[in-house]
Amino acid sequence: MAGTSQPSSGQLHFLFVRHGETQDNIEKILQGWHDTNLTEKGQREAQFLADKLQTQHIDAVYHSPLTRIKQTIEPFLSGRGDVQRYADPDLRGQGLGDLEGGSYDLVDMSNPRSADGQPGVELFDDYVRRTKRAFARIVGAEAPQTGQKDRTVVIATHGVSITSLLKCLEKTPSCDGFNPKFAVRGPNAYEVRWTDSDDVARMVVSEPAKLPIKDGVLDWSSIPGQPFLIETWGKKEKAS
Repeated sequence: MAGTSQPSSGQLHFLFVRHGETQDNIEKILQGWHDTNLTEKGQREAQFLADKLQTQHIDAVYHSPLTRIKQTIEPFLSGRGDVQRYADPDLRGQGLGDLEGGSYDLVDMSNPRSADGQPGVELFDDYVRRTKRAFARIVGAEAPQTGQKDRTVVIATHGVSITSLLKCLEKTPSCDGFNPKFAVRGPNAYEVRWTDSDDVARMVVSEPAKLPIKDGVLDWSSIPGQPFLIETWGKKEKAS
């Protein structure tokens, strides 16, 4: 008598969302942790995102606590009272200290470390490690909940945070300088300087039950192979 086959485990999907346009974006002003609102265009971008995700099942949202992020996610969360929602200050962008409110001209926008050493500025490498720690906590919380059904998690953060995390996962050496390559990139994923507000970067873990979770956090030192697949990221015409 043939044995009964076991159902395959669900996949864990991550959707990375950037905030819509702010006035500081228009005027090329460094925002950092400075709290800003969406412009009318930014609000339209948030509604476009909501329309794009209208049929997308979402289980949880982790987001930066800054207003521009909260205003971006409110439209697609409307009517989704069952979606778990968590504000995480570690999902903020780089803290820019005394540079916040100043012009883009104060830094070299092509060099992410150009602000290092300025008063109050968070070192870029520390910022990336902070973002990576936040992601490890999210994976640690969500992977055990996946079970037999797919689980979809939105991470709403800032453009450089998305780019830095994805690059960190797929590069050898990574941002930590010692971790191996954890992610592979699909044919529709393009490295960009930052993710546009009308894009949704998508990454999937096909076997989340195999991820090493220690004390509720993803254990980077014990990850087998490259469990993360970056399915979509950026626009081809903006690829680096």
